[in-house]
Amino acid sequence: MRLRRACRCGARTRAGTPCQSPAIKGKRRCRMHGGKSPGAPRGEANGNYVRGRWTQQTIAARGSVRALVKMCRETLRDL
Repeated sequence: MRLRRACRCGARTRAGTPCQSPAIKGKRRCRMHGGKSPGAPRGEANGNYVRGRWTQQTIAARGSVRALVKMCRETLRDL
C-alpha cells in the first residue's frame, strides 16, 4: 500500500516515458537510475585525485577569488 504512494523516479526511459519505479528514500531517482549510488569517493581514494585541483578547499578559494574579481570590476565600472 505504501509503495503506491512513494515518489516516482524522475528519469526518462529510452522511449521517452517517465520511469515508474519508486525513488529511493531521500533521493529523486530509483535504484536503477543512480539513487543508490552515493557517488565517487572524495580525496585520494578517488583515482582522479592528482594535484588537489578539485579539493573542497581549492574550490572554495577559487570562489572567493572570483567574488573579489567581480567586486573589483563593479568598482571600476562605477568610476
